[in-house]
Amino acid sequence: MSLLEALTMTAGLVYLILLLWQGRAGWSWILSLMLAAALWLLMADSVLWLALGLVATTLALWQRYRPLPVLARIGSQRLRTATRQLLLLCWGLVAAQYVVHIGQLEQGMTPWLMRPDVVDGFLPIAGGLGLRAWLTQGLMDPHHPAATITVLVLCLSALLLGRAFCAWFCPLGLVGEWLHGLRTRLLPGEWTPPRWLDAVLRGQKFLVLIFLLFIVLIAVPSVALPGYFTSPYHQAADMKMGAFFFNLTLISSLCLGWVMLLTVAFRQGFCRYLCPYGAWLALLGLVTPLRIRRDPARCLRSAGHDCDKCSRACPSRIQVHQLISVRSLECTSCLSCVAACPKRADALHLGSRRHRLSPAWLLALLCLLLLVLPLLSYGLLDTWVSQTPLADRHWLLQRLPWLNH
Repeated sequence: MSLLEALTMTAGLVYLILLLWQGRAGWSWILSLMLAAALWLLMADSVLWLALGLVATTLALWQRYRPLPVLARIGSQRLRTATRQLLLLCWGLVAAQYVVHIGQLEQGMTPWLMRPDVVDGFLPIAGGLGLRAWLTQGLMDPHHPAATITVLVLCLSALLLGRAFCAWFCPLGLVGEWLHGLRTRLLPGEWTPPRWLDAVLRGQKFLVLIFLLFIVLIAVPSVALPGYFTSPYHQAADMKMGAFFFNLTLISSLCLGWVMLLTVAFRQGFCRYLCPYGAWLALLGLVTPLRIRRDPARCLRSAGHDCDKCSRACPSRIQVHQLISVRSLECTSCLSCVAACPKRADALHLGSRRHRLSPAWLLALLCLLLLVLPLLSYGLLDTWVSQTPLADRHWLLQRLPWLNH
């Protein structure tokens, strides 16, 4: 595991510990901290200890010059913005590390930066096939295990929290918002396609999802999975993905142009119209009990006010003010509607019928699923780092244009 990956995952664990510490009550938080300490001692290696030291030193310096904020009191949008920006910074550094690693490997040098395995999270086919082999045959993909773990934790997060990953963690969504914001400065105004065109455009991500599910579930027979994992094409899947975007052909240029067009033209254009991960999370999220819920008795509309601030704040254009429980596939639990509500959590909240989930604890659950579980898979199960030898990667890189299914 690279230091950047370790820092990101350790930061998620430290956030959980800080939240428990600041909200301590009874013995539950003490037992939780003791369990976290025991797990850390079992799984931590030198990289994780270094990452923990860097995170702890940063927080100590922050505390010295400016008191740490009480996490449970931070507004949802401020908390979400800070989380996404930090994760985007981490992803940017990881991308730079990967480019340097591949560049030096291509030149025949021994890379002085190790390959960050988290890039395998952008390999949905490899991850889906790996998860299928793991669940049905007990076979772990040795070349892209991080892809398998990523697909697993994303599925778990969707089943429990719906599409919250899209609003709170996804770096592509934040970049898309920035590109769209740049377009609105140059060409002011929100562009909303007609309802029929919006439905057609939204169907794209489900078509891509159907194609990916066909490959993962049907195209590769179960008996062929072990052989597929040893194939040169699969071993070089991350490099093939990178070459698709960096060595542009006519087809990849058209695909990238279409992505950019929808992203800059419409608010949340990529998330709403193109992302197959978002489509899959939305379908799994149909079973979660956690939804945006509106209490009509406490809503200003019950007092005769024509208030629709929640709907106007929703980036997915959901008519929240007309609903009791939001069940739309486009809801990402971003909590923009709750933040915009004049009565805040009194009228709108995220939760089940009996329990409410605060923004701080929503982020805590996301950190637990998407950062701490991969950390445990690395430390306890040794299923994160690719086992492809460096010499094999160099050989694959030299023959990349000729590698096919």
